[in-house]
Amino acid sequence: MKNPSALLLAGLLALAGTAGLAQTADQPDMGRLFEKVNAVATQLQENLNGLEASIQASRDSIEKGGEVLDAMLESVRRVHASMAEDSEIWTELDALLKLWEERRKETLAKSESNPAFQPIAQAWQGRLDTGRQLRNQISTERANSLALMRAIESDRDIVLAYYELGQADKAIENLQKVSANLTSLNENMQVIVKTASDVQRMPIAQ
Repeated sequence: MKNPSALLLAGLLALAGTAGLAQTADQPDMGRLFEKVNAVATQLQENLNGLEASIQASRDSIEKGGEVLDAMLESVRRVHASMAEDSEIWTELDALLKLWEERRKETLAKSESNPAFQPIAQAWQGRLDTGRQLRNQISTERANSLALMRAIESDRDIVLAYYELGQADKAIENLQKVSANLTSLNENMQVIVKTASDVQRMPIAQ
């Protein structure tokens, strides 16, 4: 029979190992953040594919016009929700910025007695600067997506009224304006993806 003390020690070590794994999983991760940002941008890009054809196909149908509007509105809503202040993207980025600031302060303090730490502190500062740029970009697109969402909701009845009047050209014109705004939002999301990629490639271990 095994020694009870040995069994207890083994159990405690196993528990400690599990706790360590859980803590690592809970740590903010730039790779995970990049994947989330990229997924949002990819989905928006996919939603834009074939949009012009759908707009043209709605020319003689108020029902199809409404469906196109609803699809565009849903695309914007998803982008906006993904970047809200309580979203996973924002929470992850906020945690990363706090972690990087801690690392910067730690290495800066060490550099006072060992100058070899100075370049490392500067590298953390560079990561922080780019991370803050990413946060600003996300904040801007959150505001832009909210404005676009409200504009679509506000103009929906106007577009449908043009369909009812038989003025499909006017309805299509309005739909294409929304499409152009979605394209602009998509381009800005691609910039966000690039910035997130730049941060991810910075050679400092988290």
